Amino acid sequence: MGDFYHELAVKVAEVCLAAKARNGGIMSLTEVQTILAKRKTKLGMERSSSTQVAATSDLQIAINKLAKLGGGFRMVQVGKSTMVISVPTELDNDHMQVMTAASAYKDTGLTIDQVMYTTKWSRERTQRAFDLLLQEGMAWLDTYKGQDLFWFPSIWQEERNGGAPF
Repeated sequence: MGDFYHELAVKVAEVCLAAKARNGGIMSLTEVQTILAKRKTKLGMERSSSTQVAATSDLQIAINKLAKLGGGFRMVQVGKSTMVISVPTELDNDHMQVMTAASAYKDTGLTIDQVMYTTKWSRERTQRAFDLLLQEGMAWLDTYKGQDLFWFPSIWQEERNGGAPF
């Protein structure tokens, strides 16, 4: 794997696994990068000085190397954000469309009806997509005044971090 990328992959895995209870195993690449910078992670290799932040491209290479080892690590594009998935759950296009829709409703929560309207899916198909995301902890359900609102912690973090890489 190469010492630099091996060490970086281990640090990425530590960050992702530590946050899994909070985000269900999905977080933005920007958030991973921010956490590594806040921890002042030193990679100790010639490519990295003690103050250098891991470059986005280096993180992508490290995550791709992790993906080859199995265990569920991979990257997916959700709207304009690159997300790191650290669980072996397989997300299909339906799940990705729900998460993309959620980024448009990050301040109000997302409803099944909103997804049905934008995708033209049946209620059953929409519910199946939400069910897996809820089951895996990638989405949270809040019922307010009889309305089910779905929230996505990984999308909140992406917005909080400004969505811009270092």
